[in-house]
Amino acid sequence: MKVPWSVIHMFPTDVQQLVLVKEAPGEDQQDPEHLHIKEDQEELWTSLEGDHLHLKEETDAARFPVTVVSIKSEDDEEKPLISQLHQQQIEDRDVPTSSSAGGGAGTSRNQDLNHHEQTLGPSEAEVSGDDEEDDDMGVDSELSHAGSETGDDDWNERRSSESDGCASSRSPGQDLDWNEAGWQPNKIPFTATSGPRNAAADLDCDVPAKFLELFLTDELLDHIVHQTNLYASQYFQAHPDLPHHSRGNAWKPVSVSELKTFFGLTFLTGYVKKPSTEMYWSVDEVDATPYFNRTMSRNRFEIIWKFLHYNDNNANLDGMDKMYKVRPVLDYIVGRFRQMYQPDKNICIGEGMMLWRGCPSFRVYSSQKPVEYGIKSYILCDSATGYCFNMRPYFGEDSSLPDTVFSLLDRLSGHGYTLYMDNFYNSVALCERLLEAQTNVCGTLRWNRGEPQVIRDLVKNDIGTGDKVVRHNDKVMVVAWQDKRLVKMVTTCHQDGMQKVDVWQKGHKDKVAQFKPECVVAYNSHMNGVAKLDQNISYYPFIRRSLNWSKKFVAYLFQMCMFNAYILYRARNPGGCNTLLKFIRSVVKSWTLKGHERKGSEVREQVEEEEGAGVEDGDLKDVRHTPRAPYNTDPESRLDGDLGRHKLCYLKPTSKKLKPTKRCRVCIRRGTRRETKMMCRACCVPLHAGQCYIDYHTKEKYSVQG
Repeated sequence: MKVPWSVIHMFPTDVQQLVLVKEAPGEDQQDPEHLHIKEDQEELWTSLEGDHLHLKEETDAARFPVTVVSIKSEDDEEKPLISQLHQQQIEDRDVPTSSSAGGGAGTSRNQDLNHHEQTLGPSEAEVSGDDEEDDDMGVDSELSHAGSETGDDDWNERRSSESDGCASSRSPGQDLDWNEAGWQPNKIPFTATSGPRNAAADLDCDVPAKFLELFLTDELLDHIVHQTNLYASQYFQAHPDLPHHSRGNAWKPVSVSELKTFFGLTFLTGYVKKPSTEMYWSVDEVDATPYFNRTMSRNRFEIIWKFLHYNDNNANLDGMDKMYKVRPVLDYIVGRFRQMYQPDKNICIGEGMMLWRGCPSFRVYSSQKPVEYGIKSYILCDSATGYCFNMRPYFGEDSSLPDTVFSLLDRLSGHGYTLYMDNFYNSVALCERLLEAQTNVCGTLRWNRGEPQVIRDLVKNDIGTGDKVVRHNDKVMVVAWQDKRLVKMVTTCHQDGMQKVDVWQKGHKDKVAQFKPECVVAYNSHMNGVAKLDQNISYYPFIRRSLNWSKKFVAYLFQMCMFNAYILYRARNPGGCNTLLKFIRSVVKSWTLKGHERKGSEVREQVEEEEGAGVEDGDLKDVRHTPRAPYNTDPESRLDGDLGRHKLCYLKPTSKKLKPTKRCRVCIRRGTRRETKMMCRACCVPLHAGQCYIDYHTKEKYSVQG
């Protein structure tokens, strides 16, 4: 009897490699004409270096013994071949397919995929999406609500092989360790005391600014003042010949009190919205905001923003730390986050994103985030309040996700906390490590992260809606539950039972009772800590437009400081400011009031001391002083009727002009551009002698002539 041979082309024709499959008939085979070979699409996986080559062979081994023979041309070169196939495989893998969009891609994946993911080189590890994310997301409408933490698989970033190292190295043969019944969770009891601690616990006052100063301390502000003044001096040394109209010519060193005033006005822009910064100093009566003018001049505000700096550029000689520009501020603030508060028993890890469309190498992209382009940070939050306990910006480094999780936990390990994570971090191996560190874990699970084979092979609609498949070992339990999608969960601290919850469903006026696994209900309840943080800091953002990412990132940190301070304030003063807006308004008043008072009465007192109180009209030519920048708002004392106090004096000569002039306030309001050499010494306002002087001090609306 002839033995049939089949030639299966598994490579491009130019590779000249064939696999011959020989089919030997079994003892009970009677009709050789009906022999059948099951052919499946082959998949090739290789590392960047070409060290691994794996072919998936799928035949009906139960019926036919198969012999595989590999034939290769002697003239072929192995390394160019592997690199060529590897490039083609990357292109094929990066193109999303309809099966992946439908959530069923798990069935066509190689069971040894995890082995080859661990051999990927750094340049191949860039991920822009994950097919299994859709299966694990959208447990129902509630689980989808936590999408700000769980829908982050579209990060366009580079991940090292260690990052995918959270996938378990268990082989399918180890499924004997998994049991179906008899699960008893090894829940670690919570032993910590939650709430404010250290200086926050000792702070007994109801002043919101005091709580913000727990993070933005005088020590930190001193550092920023020093670096700002240092950068300004370095700038002037590098630019000795500035144009005469440059704003930098008016620079003078900044102080801590002035920096507080600057930041206070910056906080104010969070809830007083205008299209541009210049409009905050507008004198148009339609959209004027006089508080900005009375507190700080626009030129001074802009020049402080220009030279605002957080670290010495000249000290970063090696250039290895990409976060060097903000490193001192980042480390200090995050350290204060950890010192001032002890989270409650439920905590969660997610990602936050600061909008940035510039071109740092650590900018990432996520189509599922409200902010698609930006700088990503790993954040650990208290699930109950949203307090940011720890954060770690992602700046393109090669680090494993398990190491990131443990670094975020910091001192919380060993106290029986329950950590909730999405499937970006979770794996069976990581859950076992965390359990050994006295930390409970719960979260969604991706395909091939150490789950048993029976759950790994499940796809959508393999089980009925509302049904579940449970497997457990001595430490963790893995659950596959069919809702609108197939959801895979892993937990170390929840029972395997179902819990009744009321949910909204389309077509029903009232909530409908539904049974869900206990771990799913707990995940929906406690995986929203980072979402609370993102939501609250998005209400009143005071991040200004800038071409400098470091300034925007520090403003992002300050927003976290403001929200964390509000959490501490509410814990110590339950009856105080009951909204974040009221809290911010109180901080703005505390940090800007001194600047406001200094611009008013203190300046006028200084002018009177310099000039003397008894200057007569005949002595005008002998009296000159340095006028302050004319205010765009009028002092209340201009209509007090005491014209003897409102005397005119000449402007003091400057280095550029012997007889300087300023625009008359009355003429400006009447739409006429006329300048004067004199000003009212009490009001510090340039005025023409005569009718302009009289109208300004006698008419409430002096802009109307006649």
